[in-house]
Amino acid sequence: MSATSRTRTARAALTSLAGLALGLAVLTPQPAAAAGPCPDGKVWAQAHATGDHRCVSPTEVGRRMTPFDPARHGFRFDNQFQTQPVAEVRFGGLCGGWSYAALDHFFHGRPIPTQNTVPPDGSVLHRYLYDRQIESITPNLDKWTELTVNPFGWRTAEFFNWGLQGFNGGRLQELREGIDAGRPVPLGLFKPTGNLLGPHHQVIAVGYELGRYAGDFGPHQTDLRIFVLDPNFPGRVSTLVPQPSTHTYTYLEHPDKVWRTYFVDTRYRPRNPPVFPNPPAPVPHMVNELIVELTTGGDDLRGGSDNVNATIEIDGQPAVVVPNLNRGARWIGWHTQTVRIPLTRPAPPAHFARLTLTTTFGGGIGGDNWNLDRLKISSPQGKVFFERSGAPLVRFTGDNRPFIAPLR
Repeated sequence: MSATSRTRTARAALTSLAGLALGLAVLTPQPAAAAGPCPDGKVWAQAHATGDHRCVSPTEVGRRMTPFDPARHGFRFDNQFQTQPVAEVRFGGLCGGWSYAALDHFFHGRPIPTQNTVPPDGSVLHRYLYDRQIESITPNLDKWTELTVNPFGWRTAEFFNWGLQGFNGGRLQELREGIDAGRPVPLGLFKPTGNLLGPHHQVIAVGYELGRYAGDFGPHQTDLRIFVLDPNFPGRVSTLVPQPSTHTYTYLEHPDKVWRTYFVDTRYRPRNPPVFPNPPAPVPHMVNELIVELTTGGDDLRGGSDNVNATIEIDGQPAVVVPNLNRGARWIGWHTQTVRIPLTRPAPPAHFARLTLTTTFGGGIGGDNWNLDRLKISSPQGKVFFERSGAPLVRFTGDNRPFIAPLR
């Protein structure tokens, strides 16, 4: 064997040994981290770098809350989004985009949009939420991926304990650093299933309470409370708590929601959001906006050049024509889109005559078809003008036949 061959063989052996050592390090339970900066049972009064670093009892820390108020700074609509970016693979929710966008408004001192309906695909607000969703995931792929490396459940306790570690870079320390500085922080919540697709979740941490727990893996772990705004439960605080007996975290208010662990998204950076239009203020005894709910059935609306238009006829007014309700976006099957149509001239409910839907489908072999299974037309005050469903209610084809919904 030549010297060069012997050198290559030695390098290969060293590489194999290094890989084996790394694998053993991953699979072998790791010892507890070194003690924190305070004596046993004590914590820093404030965890951030320029805070009060006196060692105090955790009960003296009390409940710490940021100025972020879920009822005032969070979106009014919940996380009932559906996306289907690849073939028939469907994902539910835009929780990361929802959380990032709410924080964007908070950190830039901007009022949150007031609409309480989920923005439809194609709208300006939906596009912003989707973009922020992607931006919330890609910088943290290493964190999400690391949590999938749990062969035979050997790292379950380790992952759980990361959320309890209040020193030496632990998740609880990172959480306290943000909250103690008055900053709400995004959290990633990892499901116990262990696969990369989850469904995992993202929320906003707005406060915490240690109780008697000192962040040292010692007693009173169940005293820990992490207060979050969850996009699935908008407008209110949910309380994330550890369950040491099962190595999981759950909500006190929703015990059916269970996660293996959490991490603090330290890579979030505020972005100045655009100005989103708010729904018009209600006018007594008049209707100045229609809320149109359209449920697609088994054949989607393609978008692009194949779109849907609406025409509203009101007594004593010119027809209100709203082209391209879907803004060129695809509306996937088995999902409801809610479009709000503001009206320049308010009118009494009795003056609304009809709403007509038409499409721009080209027809022929390559033309689009769309199954509309349900249509509901109402006012923000709750007046229902039209509601009907079918399987489908109407199938739009290249014939471009209109569908007329009487409003009285």
